[in-house]
Amino acid sequence: MGPRSAPARVALDVPGFLPAALVVPAGTESRPLVVAAHGAGGAPEWDCEYWSRLVGDRAFVLCPRGTAMSPGSFYFKHHYALGAEVAAAVSAARRQFPRILPTSGVYAGFSQGASMGALMISSYAEQFPYVVLIEGFTQWNIALGRAFAKRGGQALLFVCGTRECATKAEASTQALRRAKVRARSEHAPGTGHTASGAVRERVVQQLPWLVANDPAWAR
Repeated sequence: MGPRSAPARVALDVPGFLPAALVVPAGTESRPLVVAAHGAGGAPEWDCEYWSRLVGDRAFVLCPRGTAMSPGSFYFKHHYALGAEVAAAVSAARRQFPRILPTSGVYAGFSQGASMGALMISSYAEQFPYVVLIEGFTQWNIALGRAFAKRGGQALLFVCGTRECATKAEASTQALRRAKVRARSEHAPGTGHTASGAVRERVVQQLPWLVANDPAWAR
């Protein structure tokens, strides 16, 4: 058997929005979808590279672009805009690649993508029951956790490099557990507002916990 082909990154046309970045795993098998939303001033190519390195050919990775902020950098106007763009990008990806599984997806957000993502992801929990929020600053309450669970949400992982993020993540984890949602918070003290370094190590360590017992991620 020859070596497996590496995942390929393509530009995805998204009606009504700027093109998204999409990493397509090799092969013809059905795969889950990771949606990764960047922070303010970021760009989707970085987040797609980050997440495709973590999941390899186990999943598609879709990264919405947002609104231009300056040459090469983008942001999301508000969580309604982020939600609308995610929905449009996911629909476009599924049309082009029908082998994307309809469930078992992961929503991953960094900074603005995490803070705003917390406010919109409950609406998409059936498709994305697993959530990773890195350096986000929105605190979850029991009502938000129950809305997430009611629509099919399964588990949330908070990963922080700053104390402000960690404080909110710890409180969010307690509220989510009271709402009967699996939740875990990880803090890499002194790392700062980043998704790299020790923060990335915590993400890698906890991904198996996040998707535990889901056959779509058993590879």
